[in-house]
Amino acid sequence: MFAVSSVIGPYVSARYPHRVPTRLRLAVAACACAAALSACGSGGTAQSSVSPTSAGTTSYAVPSGTVSLASLGWRNGPAGRVFLPVGTTIDRRIDQANVVSAFGPGGASAQVLAALRRTLPAAGWTVTADAGGSLIFADGTYDGAFTSDADVWGLTIRVRR
Repeated sequence: MFAVSSVIGPYVSARYPHRVPTRLRLAVAACACAAALSACGSGGTAQSSVSPTSAGTTSYAVPSGTVSLASLGWRNGPAGRVFLPVGTTIDRRIDQANVVSAFGPGGASAQVLAALRRTLPAAGWTVTADAGGSLIFADGTYDGAFTSDADVWGLTIRVRR
């Protein structure tokens, strides 16, 4: 059996001991987003004939004060039509054919949430839930979720299966 310290040891820093809870919250938030999105799409059996990467290549005009995930270097999914505030700090990212995610510090949660509320509908997304600092949104190809707390925000968009 391994010790818990061997799992979280790489994240512990004598200078920044408070980072362990933030990193653990980030991991839990990512798992929760992935699980929620998986549950949303597991009921149907129909498959989309549109490939995930080609479906998200359409770009939209960048709304004022925002930047697209594509311009921040994401290459997969709907990166050209998901927008974050200019200057947003991104601590972690995932850029895969089936899922794109971004995570940042909780201090920017309100600005990121406001930008998503303002830009998602104009970029072809339907917001299906908006409460408690979280959003759930979708289009015909992707499901997305944003959630946040005082320490971290997370955005995940996955291919609808």
